[in-house]
Amino acid sequence: MRFVAAVVCLVSIFNSVPATGQVKDFPYEAKVVADEAFVRSGAGDGYYPTQKLARDTVVIVHRHDPGGWFMIDPPEGSFSWIPERFVTRLSDTEGEVKMEDVAAFVGSEFGDEISLFQRRMKTGEKVQILGQRDIDSTSGMQSMLKVAPPKRERRWIPGSAVVPVDEQKRLQMNADPYAVPGNAKRPEGIAVTPSKTINTQTAMNGVTDTPEVAPSSQLAQLQSLRSEQKQLAEIDHKFREMILGDCSQWNLDGIEAEYRSLQDSAANRSIAGEIDMRYPAIGKYRRKLARLMDLKQLTTQTESKDAELVGRHQSIFGYQAPVIASAGPESIQVAGTPPKLSEAFEAFLHRDTSNIASNSEPMIAEIPDQMPVETFPGGENAITPGSPQNRYIGAGIVQRSSDQGSGYVLTTPAGKVLADLKPSGNVRLEEFIGQQVGVQGSRWSEKEKRDIIEVSGLEAVRIRR
Repeated sequence: MRFVAAVVCLVSIFNSVPATGQVKDFPYEAKVVADEAFVRSGAGDGYYPTQKLARDTVVIVHRHDPGGWFMIDPPEGSFSWIPERFVTRLSDTEGEVKMEDVAAFVGSEFGDEISLFQRRMKTGEKVQILGQRDIDSTSGMQSMLKVAPPKRERRWIPGSAVVPVDEQKRLQMNADPYAVPGNAKRPEGIAVTPSKTINTQTAMNGVTDTPEVAPSSQLAQLQSLRSEQKQLAEIDHKFREMILGDCSQWNLDGIEAEYRSLQDSAANRSIAGEIDMRYPAIGKYRRKLARLMDLKQLTTQTESKDAELVGRHQSIFGYQAPVIASAGPESIQVAGTPPKLSEAFEAFLHRDTSNIASNSEPMIAEIPDQMPVETFPGGENAITPGSPQNRYIGAGIVQRSSDQGSGYVLTTPAGKVLADLKPSGNVRLEEFIGQQVGVQGSRWSEKEKRDIIEVSGLEAVRIRR
């Protein structure tokens, strides 16, 4: 009897304290009891933070989840993102979803996070529009509407950061072996911090625009990809600017080293793969540079020889070559200035980029017919007759000779015959009939006859009338 009485007494004691069980009545109000508490997009440290709540902020708790996380209503200031293309605007502040299963991404005040969603919206659901913003994603920039969290969307907060507002529920929590008692001592300062925060040294160095919370792994990966894409674009721009400039300043080894450095450090395999496509282009320009340097050297030697012949001819016969415009793959070097590549040389590069001539083909054939005019001191836009830079023995228009049958002559634009033309080597004068050309070769006079030019080469020029 005494044993039965003891059992009855013990049962009566437990029944007299109904508040000692777990909290089962949801939802209930709770307030933040730390200086700051971070709300997350899911129940765990692996979910990105969405907000930071101050002490005494009241939240509505809907559930206690494993790990000490409490599921709550989105606090004031919460928001979500919906692609604008899936919403019909009814007004400046209201919209209607126009497709089925449209994802509403949980927004964060710490960055453009759109990697997690809890709700798929239904056709016809209304949304409260808070704003619009273009946000970067793995598929590129897209226009997103900032909206109030849709119904049944939740957030999570650590249970250690809050206590029930209601005294009865607080007593229940105190007796719950699976919950942090409401009367437990709370840590000083920030009770709950994100798992990733900025480097303390960075903050001490005065950096003020660095977010307090590091991005999620998805956003961090996207930011890394965009950063590497930007670096690659900068090297590409530098490469392009270089090949458009003076070839004597080309640093193809340096450009290749920059590409390889980025490739070695790239965290994204797609970037490393794109860089592989640049190396053949560098090799192509190395071969081109070698060929152009050979051409430049040959042209310089030819100019020097032609200038000597022109000077000697003028001193004997008093011949005045027609004034012509600058032409060829090399700029005219004005006294006192360093040599540089002309726009014609750059045009040659551009044209050669898409259709490289074989080593057996004459590179001069790649040069456009219309060359840019080089400007000289004094306002002259053409080569001066007798100038040592004039590499042509004559200039004019190629025509058939009227008194020599199949012969050819060089005439002025007005039709005056300047000299008879005799081709040498593989020169085909037939292909230049009616064209304005600069003639290379040897020139002499026979007694009581016109000058004769043995033509070794022709180049299209523009004659100043």
